[in-house]
Amino acid sequence: MVRGATALRTALATAGLALAQFVHAAPMIPPVAPMAVDAGGLVLARLDGTETDLAALLAGRPAILHFWATWCGPCREELPALAAYAADLAVNGGALVVVAVEPSPPEKIEAFLAAIGLDGFATLRDPSGRSGAAFGLFGMPSTLLVDRDGRVVARRAGPLDWQDPAVRAELAAHLGK
Repeated sequence: MVRGATALRTALATAGLALAQFVHAAPMIPPVAPMAVDAGGLVLARLDGTETDLAALLAGRPAILHFWATWCGPCREELPALAAYAADLAVNGGALVVVAVEPSPPEKIEAFLAAIGLDGFATLRDPSGRSGAAFGLFGMPSTLLVDRDGRVVARRAGPLDWQDPAVRAELAAHLGK
């Protein structure tokens, strides 16, 4: 009986290891068939009120687009880690565009960010509320990888662990770093 139990534990441990390796090897931001998005005319606003065209921001380079909202509970949890990642990426010149997908006034977004300790975090807002439909978003937060031709090539609905080395490696590979 003891030998059978030992064999069963060994088999379960081996299966668990194999599953863990499979799960960890899967991309954190699953690839999708490249999807062209017409970002032209999608005007985003900085919190200081200045406007920018999303197509101009992307301008022929791979980028990470991250969408969030003040009403999103998981966003509240995720944003501090995203801000730390953004700070690290800025030092290395990476392209990360963070967008609050709501037409809320800048004061509301600034107050939300200040309440979670991210006063001054660089984020854009979507005053027209069109970015969700333009990118086919469902659920917040959402992260998209965009290639240098402006096509979405990977997407993830739901939070990411921005401090996870595997996630960072995946993002760095996308950005060509």
